[in-house]
Amino acid sequence: MEKIIQLRDVSFGYDGNRVLEKINLDIFEGDYLGIVGPNGSAKSTLLKLMLNILSPQEGSIRLFDQEQHRFKDWGKIGYVPQKATSFNSSFPATVEEVVGANLYPLIGLFKPMGKKYRDKIYEVLQVVGMESYGKRLIGNLSGGQQQKVFIARTLVSSPQVILLDEPTVGIDLKSQGEFYQLLEKLNKEMGITIVMVSHDIGVITEKVSRVACMGDKRLVTHHSCCNIPFNEVLTQFYGDKMKLMVHKHNH
Repeated sequence: MEKIIQLRDVSFGYDGNRVLEKINLDIFEGDYLGIVGPNGSAKSTLLKLMLNILSPQEGSIRLFDQEQHRFKDWGKIGYVPQKATSFNSSFPATVEEVVGANLYPLIGLFKPMGKKYRDKIYEVLQVVGMESYGKRLIGNLSGGQQQKVFIARTLVSSPQVILLDEPTVGIDLKSQGEFYQLLEKLNKEMGITIVMVSHDIGVITEKVSRVACMGDKRLVTHHSCCNIPFNEVLTQFYGDKMKLMVHKHNH
């Protein structure tokens, strides 16, 4: 399989304090990769390095077989940031406008949106099951519905990989189950590579095809979630007082 993101000996720190030390990671086309680790293990930092929001202090990153600083086709990479739904609920934008905002680099900021692009908006809203909400104000939707809209906003640019930073935080259990089903659909049916940071090690390891465990400035990848030595991993990255509780939700 094609490697679409490659990190080689990547190190990074804030104010002289290293939080990542010589990280190596390959993300392949079609992957569904979960990134887990305790608070402060630099999971969000790792995503920001991939997105060129932050720059490695050492090491290199390649995107779609190009050096990151030469990479220009950012439409291939979608991003749903942490707490994407945390905004002013009175913000006067419709679902259609929120999704369409990602098309303005193609349309032009002050140009009217033609039928081609409106059709594209409703095409991706249909994918996430929100096609009937196009005219609704985004602030009037539930957290789970808002998160689906932000996925649609990412999809409208036709990405090949989507990076998500703790997307289920603040979403009720029923909506979390629907959200995981949506990600599985994007990955298995549409072939989109998914990279998701999560705090819920018990749930995510049942959903993804690979798990990257972060802690103590390091990263260890497990190629099969069924073969992860959980007791060893939890002790190594979370401490010896941590226990794993796996739970399932009926949808």
